[in-house]
Amino acid sequence: MKKIVAIAMAAVMVLSLAACGSQPTAAEQQAAENVAAEAVKEEAPAPETEAVTSPQAETAAAPEIVDSSVLSDDERAAELGIPGAVVLQDTDVLEGKKIGCSICYKGDEWCAALAKGLEALGAYYGADCACEDGDLNDETQTKQIENMIANNCDILMIDPITPDGSAEALTKAVDAGIPVIIYDGYWTDGEEKAETTVTWDQKSTGTITGEYFVNYVKEHNPGQKVRVVELTNAVSTHCQERFVGLHETLDAAVAAGDFDYEVLNKYDSQGNRETAQNAIMAIVEPYDYIISDVDNGAMGACSALQQVGNTDVKVFSMGAYGAEPFGALHDGDPNYTACLNVDAWVLAQFIYEGAINYFSGKENVPTTNIALYMVDADNVEDFWSFD
Repeated sequence: MKKIVAIAMAAVMVLSLAACGSQPTAAEQQAAENVAAEAVKEEAPAPETEAVTSPQAETAAAPEIVDSSVLSDDERAAELGIPGAVVLQDTDVLEGKKIGCSICYKGDEWCAALAKGLEALGAYYGADCACEDGDLNDETQTKQIENMIANNCDILMIDPITPDGSAEALTKAVDAGIPVIIYDGYWTDGEEKAETTVTWDQKSTGTITGEYFVNYVKEHNPGQKVRVVELTNAVSTHCQERFVGLHETLDAAVAAGDFDYEVLNKYDSQGNRETAQNAIMAIVEPYDYIISDVDNGAMGACSALQQVGNTDVKVFSMGAYGAEPFGALHDGDPNYTACLNVDAWVLAQFIYEGAINYFSGKENVPTTNIALYMVDADNVEDFWSFD
């Protein structure tokens, strides 16, 4: 049975609003969340799974843990695979709207899950949304955006592969009067030109993972200089920023004098399991840990280790979601140790809230960073049901 985690004060306020006969507005819900956040800050120390959001973001998603493995009580939503964790709105403002959507890379399981969520929510709200694969190629994504403009899309939802790679096409869309919602990554001119940006703080991703990793090493390798192998994706700006936060955190721990590490090797896994697996299989020097920017790399690394019977090296992922990684943690995988959870459905919910706000004439905040959590065997049931 999954554990129920909630922030009491926010729950009381939101339930009070719901009792009036309608869903709370975004402003009302945010007010409730702010009260809860202040109460937590003043009354109790931060739990290990506390959300960390960017200080540059003007708002953030609800800091509560959600389980996206249970389908919605809404029959129509359940038929579309939408989980109960998603807050649905009673609105028809998206009915018949043509949504142009491009995601950075469907070869990544998390991105594929997000694309599925975007399409399902589009169908729920009566919109036409088919999420295209940018395939980690700025030129491909630029052509997709240009086609969306030519096809008179009503709104664009774009996950930029790099901050400036499709900037010209995005500007053309804005100049043509088509609102643009940026998600997952960011657009350099997004604060000025995009309707809103819904994302997760990439640098904080590395910071949170780094803090967890330092504590893990202190517990399991006290006084030892540990050797680390890193799996990254050279094309992805998102992934590079994660390692910036990671290294800043690890280096600060070294400076504090109670932690030490060295990066033995760094491989470009290209977000691909087979590439990651081959890279790990080729390593001959002894090492202790693997840290991957995405879960494809982490899973490929685990496959390589398990092929040779190596249960000593532990693997950490800086971006994971779903039955496979959570199941590995729950079932005691000998290598897969912890991951940073980014709920694809929650991100999709906030993207659609941005679109609904726009067509309802409501103002959007410039940036929303969703909550981030480290997940391991001790708390995985907070995020996924295994009944």
